[in-house]
Amino acid sequence: MLKKFITVIMVLSLVLALAACGGGAETTAPAQVTTTEAGADETEAPAEDMSVGAVIMNTSGEWFAEVIAGMEKAGRDLGVKVQIVSSENDVAVEADNMDAFIAQKVDAIAMGPISADGSVAAFDRAFDADIPVVSWNTTCNSDNLKYFVGVDNRDLGKKTGEYMTDFVNENYPDGVKIALLISNRYEAGIQRTEGFKEGIQALIDSGVIEIVTEVEAEFKEEGLDATDRILTGFPETELIWAWNQTSMEGAVAALAGKEDIKVMGTDMAISFAKAMLEPDSVLQAVTTQQPFEIGYTAIKNAVEVAKTGAADEEVLVPLQTYTM
Repeated sequence: MLKKFITVIMVLSLVLALAACGGGAETTAPAQVTTTEAGADETEAPAEDMSVGAVIMNTSGEWFAEVIAGMEKAGRDLGVKVQIVSSENDVAVEADNMDAFIAQKVDAIAMGPISADGSVAAFDRAFDADIPVVSWNTTCNSDNLKYFVGVDNRDLGKKTGEYMTDFVNENYPDGVKIALLISNRYEAGIQRTEGFKEGIQALIDSGVIEIVTEVEAEFKEEGLDATDRILTGFPETELIWAWNQTSMEGAVAALAGKEDIKVMGTDMAISFAKAMLEPDSVLQAVTTQQPFEIGYTAIKNAVEVAKTGAADEEVLVPLQTYTM
C-alpha cells in the first residue's frame, strides 16, 4: 500500500508540474497561426531570427496542451519564432497549414502527420521547397522523412499489454473477457493496438484472455458511449484497454461506481493521477509518454537541422507505466 501511495503521489506531482508548464498554451483553429517569441534575456543564444512552423494533429486533451507548452518553451529557450497551428484531424487542413508555412518560407517545420499515406504529399512539398521537416509523435510514408521525435507506438501498447498479462495471471487465472477501445484512423492507434495484442498474445493463445469486442473511439464522448455499448452488449467484460488519453477518459467516466471492471490504457492525465489515489478506482494502469519533452525536442531538432543541416535522426522518448 505504501509503495502504491508513493507511486501515485509521484505521478500526480509530475502531471501537475506538466500542467503548470502547459497552462498558458493556446489552442489554435485551423490555419490560424499563433507566435511564440522570447526576449533576449530568456534565451540561450539567438538563432538569427529563425522561424519554425509547428503542425499539430489536433488540440484535444491534456496531451497536446503539454506538447504545445514544450514547443513554446523551446522557442523561448532558443530565441526562435515558433508558429503553432492545429489541423483538427483533417488532412486537407493539414495540407493548407503546410502550404502556408512553405509560402512564408519558414526555416523549418515540426509536423505531426495525421495519415501515413494522406500526409505524404504535404510533407514532400516542404521537402521540395528545401524546408527541413522533423516528424514528431507520428510519421508518414515519405521517402524524404529523415527525422523523428516521439515514441515507439507499438512498444507503448505492448507495455500495457505486458502489465495486463501479469495482472490477469494474478487476478483472473481462470480466464477473463476484455474489450478494446481502438482507432484504425491513425497509424499511432493501429500500432498501439498491435503492440497491446502482442503483449497479451500468450494469454490469448492459451484461452485465458478473450477479446469480446473492439470499438472505435477517439474523444471522451466517444469513449463514454463506446463503453456504455460494451457494458450493454458484453456485460461479461471485466477489463477495458484504451488506445489514447481521451477515449480512456470516457471509459473511466462511464465506469464510475463499477469497481468490478478495470481500465488500462495510454497517456497520463491529472484526472487519472487523482483517480489512482482512490482505493476503489476503476483505473488500474496507464502507460504514458512525455509530451512536453516530445514538443520541446521536436522544435530543438528542427532548429538544429535548419542551422547545421543535421540532427539526431530518431529520438525515442522513454515510456513509463504507472499502476495501482
